[in-house]
Amino acid sequence: MTATCREACCSVTPRLTVAELFERGFRRNREAPRAIAGEPCAGAEDNTVSFSLDVSDGRIEAISFRASCCATLIAYCEYIAEIVPGFRLELARELTAANLVDSVPGVPALKRDRAVLAIAAFRAALVAADEFQRGEPSNESRLHLRHPAP
Repeated sequence: MTATCREACCSVTPRLTVAELFERGFRRNREAPRAIAGEPCAGAEDNTVSFSLDVSDGRIEAISFRASCCATLIAYCEYIAEIVPGFRLELARELTAANLVDSVPGVPALKRDRAVLAIAAFRAALVAADEFQRGEPSNESRLHLRHPAP
């Protein structure tokens, strides 16, 4: 008897058109941030994006993002948000902009640079997750430690 893989890498089958991803991503874009927030990243045409994660035992439990109103950027972010829950942090780091471009058909060549921005922001959240797991304070809390209020 062969059972299908139940790991996150094989069990997720999202609908991948830009319009469908944008529609779902537009709703997720309004969700509250998760416990571990990555630094925001900015790209061309004033596009900005940041991801936040919930991590448990080295696995991504939940993810949310905030992105500017570019439909392609939101679609790429939503694709990331749909496939990575359940991934180990090490596996999540392997996701590349080329993977996004290959996985989301119908994006005009002129807009494919949004994949680089989405991956950069996602990796910033992974860095924040690593720091959180090691018990290192975030940049904001370091500032408060150095300059305590009177």
